Amino acid sequence: MKITSKGRYGLKIMLELSAPEARSRLLKSREIAENQNIPLKYLEQIINILKKRGLVISVRGAEGGYRIARDPQEITVFQILTALEGDLSILDKNSDLNEGYRALFWTDIDNRIKEMLDINLLDFLNQSRSIQDSLMYYI
Repeated sequence: MKITSKGRYGLKIMLELSAPEARSRLLKSREIAENQNIPLKYLEQIINILKKRGLVISVRGAEGGYRIARDPQEITVFQILTALEGDLSILDKNSDLNEGYRALFWTDIDNRIKEMLDINLLDFLNQSRSIQDSLMYYI
């Protein structure tokens, strides 16, 4: 499993839309792109996928923009990454690692990764902010 820039940027977009200050209004694509340092054209491609998967709502017009489709506690990192990356399994479905005693080991790893990614956006946002706040810089 490899998370590409599409997955990473998609997660950044969803975190931007999940922020409490952003949930009370519509965000313009240009604003999200600038805040998250994502190329605008690439952001629009990603946000269209998120919209098709029911994770983002768009409103057209001069006062339009984007907002998260559901409460951040109802959307998981796993759902976002799956929407953008497809199957997140580390195992090729046709691999011989899916057979016999070896399958238990690799399936367990696969399940643990999915469990870790099954964190909702609100918790992920809070954990990210907590880690960022606890970082100490020395000069």
